Amino acid sequence: MATVEYGSAEPGGSGTRRYRSPLRRMQAAQTRAVVLEAATRLFAEHGWVGTGMRDVARAAAVSVETVYTTFGSKADLLRSALEVAIVGDDAQVPLADRPVYTAIGTGRTTGDRIEVGARMIAVINERIYRLAVAIRQGATADATLAAAAADLEGQRRRSVADVAYLIMGHDADPGQVDELWVQTGDQVYALFVDECGWSRVRYESWLIDRIEEILDRPV
Repeated sequence: MATVEYGSAEPGGSGTRRYRSPLRRMQAAQTRAVVLEAATRLFAEHGWVGTGMRDVARAAAVSVETVYTTFGSKADLLRSALEVAIVGDDAQVPLADRPVYTAIGTGRTTGDRIEVGARMIAVINERIYRLAVAIRQGATADATLAAAAADLEGQRRRSVADVAYLIMGHDADPGQVDELWVQTGDQVYALFVDECGWSRVRYESWLIDRIEEILDRPV
């Protein structure tokens, strides 16, 4: 973030005073939001190969230099777009600290908690599944993106285990976590929605049944 310098206001003062301009911060946040919105749409529509930094800059009505300065690289831009899509905004608040996540553990019954968890997963998958395709495409050619994809998938697996804990009140069996990790993946969502023509609501209902089946099964 740029800084602005002013001379000392004190009589005889010879130093300078530095502060971060609120206007600059606001402008930077607005630029970041516009670029992320453009990148999210383009990566979702055209994938990794079909989306260039110039395309994003043109769609966001900013310079290519601004896109690079704000995000560093195409891989970093895509990862940022996916991370924002997961939580729904660019606020620096982890998913696990958000009301939509913590509400899972407040349900009165196991069924209530499963419904809240399934709804959260369905909404996230609806936002991310096309971006996730772009991530997997890019990971085959970009080592940085491959590492990011692996890291994000590891985070998702840990999140699945945490959600199971919130639902059950104790750790799930590793085999249950395996099944939940597969069933809740964006690729499964994509098959139902894009290939079978399901709505998100229908997928959510199916997911509720699958979570109940997996967690109720004796281990």
